[in-house]
Amino acid sequence: IMRVVAGSAKNKKLKTKEGRETRPTLERVKEAIFSIIGDEITECSFLDLYAGTGSIAIEALSRGAKRAILIEQDKEALRIIIENINNCGFENKSRAYKNDVIRALEILQRKGELFDIIFLDPPYKENISSDTLRKISECKVLKEEGIIISEHGNYEKLPDEIGDFVKYDERDYNKKILSFYRYK
Repeated sequence: IMRVVAGSAKNKKLKTKEGRETRPTLERVKEAIFSIIGDEITECSFLDLYAGTGSIAIEALSRGAKRAILIEQDKEALRIIIENINNCGFENKSRAYKNDVIRALEILQRKGELFDIIFLDPPYKENISSDTLRKISECKVLKEEGIIISEHGNYEKLPDEIGDFVKYDERDYNKKILSFYRYK
C-alpha cells in the first residue's frame, strides 16, 4: 500500500495502477528525496514529469509546496493521479495533464511557466532521462536557483553536465539512482 509519508496529507493512502508500467517510487527513496531537498520544498512550484501515480508531487504538496503540475501520458494513470490529488485535498494547488513530456515542456515554456523543483522518473527501458534533461534546459522552465531530481535505473549513467545543468549530487539505492542537477 502506498501512502503519503509526511505533512498535511500524512498517511493518506494512494491508489496505484495495476500492472508493471507504473513503478511507484519506493518509500525510502521518497524519504531520501525530501530529506535531501529539505526546506526548499516550502512554498515552491513543483513539476512532476512521467508522474505515474502522482505520489511524488502529492508528497511535495503535503510537505508545503505551493503548487504542482503533473505530466503523464497514460490515460488510466492520469485518472488515478486525479483521484489521488482529490483524495488528498490538493485539487486547488495542482493540475495534471495527459501529454507527452517533451511536448508538455514546450507548452509550459510557451506559457512562461517556471519551477523551483523538477522531478522526473521516466520509464527505465527507454533511457530517456538525458533527452528529458536536455529538453528542460532548452525550454528554460527551471528557475535560476532551481533543482532537478532524476530517478533512473543504475544502468543508465547520466553525464556530469547536460545542457545548462551540472550534476551536484548522486545517490544510489540498489537498482535506482537519484541524480541531482542545477544550473552551472
